[in-house]
Amino acid sequence: MVKRKSLDDNEAECGKGVPFPIQTFLWRQTSAFLRPKLGKQYEASCVSFERVLVENKLHGLSPALSEAIQSISRWELVQAALPHVLHCTSILLSNRNKLGHQDKLGVAETKLLHTLHWMLLDAAQECNHEPSLGHGWSEDEHARTKLFHKSMSTVELFVFLFAPLTHRIKESDLTFRLASGLVIWQPMWEHRQPDIPAFTALIKPVRNIVTGNKSGFLCPVSFQDISPCWSANLPGPASTLRHLL
Repeated sequence: MVKRKSLDDNEAECGKGVPFPIQTFLWRQTSAFLRPKLGKQYEASCVSFERVLVENKLHGLSPALSEAIQSISRWELVQAALPHVLHCTSILLSNRNKLGHQDKLGVAETKLLHTLHWMLLDAAQECNHEPSLGHGWSEDEHARTKLFHKSMSTVELFVFLFAPLTHRIKESDLTFRLASGLVIWQPMWEHRQPDIPAFTALIKPVRNIVTGNKSGFLCPVSFQDISPCWSANLPGPASTLRHLL
């Protein structure tokens, strides 16, 4: 088991951003999907995403990258990688016919879609079971959901990328390793909101607290746009998803 930094050890450091070696790794994997014409390079990226994110295997990575991954929690790594995986998966699905996989998903597509399903459905629970986190599922629901939530921008990105591509995924594709994804795509086919935590957590805007300094300039303390909301009467991703679908 990879030893990772706890989310509770130093909450202030969690907002410092993703270490540069991890950013470089993610962009290198994503760059294979951004070429004018998809070659075979993307297949290696699909394998890397699954090995590092889902299987949590760091063997074969550079020392700098391994050290960077171990310096943050696994959940922070998942959150940083999710937008990359969303973009890469949508590109593969949009090019499915060109790649000659109309009837059956290829090995690379299956690996990447499995990675996406894991990140949306299982990552929070598995990351919460990491020994280094110091959190257990015995904690109250409020604290648990607050720690392992996805931002509104991530949900919006998913809807923006995949709402036009739902017809590119067939029910016959969702077998064996991909069977769990049916809870995501079946409602999408029916223009409904998937009933999973990533799409049902309520949100509300966070107030920007503005303070003055000695020079007379106003300094906003927080630029965060959203946070989890535990009030039952505020709109959230559910209403956004229904509107865009």
